[in-house]
Amino acid sequence: MFTSVTKKSASEHFFTYIGLTIFSLVFTFVYERFSYGESSTFMRTMFFAPLAGAMIYLLTGRLEMSWVRNRASKFLLNLAIAVVSSACLVKGIVEVSGRTTSVDMPYWYVEAGLLCLSLLIGFIRSRKLA
Repeated sequence: MFTSVTKKSASEHFFTYIGLTIFSLVFTFVYERFSYGESSTFMRTMFFAPLAGAMIYLLTGRLEMSWVRNRASKFLLNLAIAVVSSACLVKGIVEVSGRTTSVDMPYWYVEAGLLCLSLLIGFIRSRKLA
């Protein structure tokens, strides 16, 4: 039996996402500190995406029933979380600059598709294995 060295456990993913949550909070604080008093709700809530990822991996490590068991569903979930974080960042930067735009809308559609695909692949593969 071969075990991959690069294979991360749920606890390693959890701590990675906690680190990303802390980085998002610090980044938001520093960015708003130098933005002449302007703030953005999207940038302030950007940390929720990696925090949600951390909670998903915490529950995956604790519970047996989860869709994040195979490589494809983990990849799609991680990608969906990255897309949400970048969408919040782009929208936050645009709002802090004092403009409005709809350039962030494709991010939300792509994120919803990736999350649905992750759920679909995760549950289909787990049923085939059972």
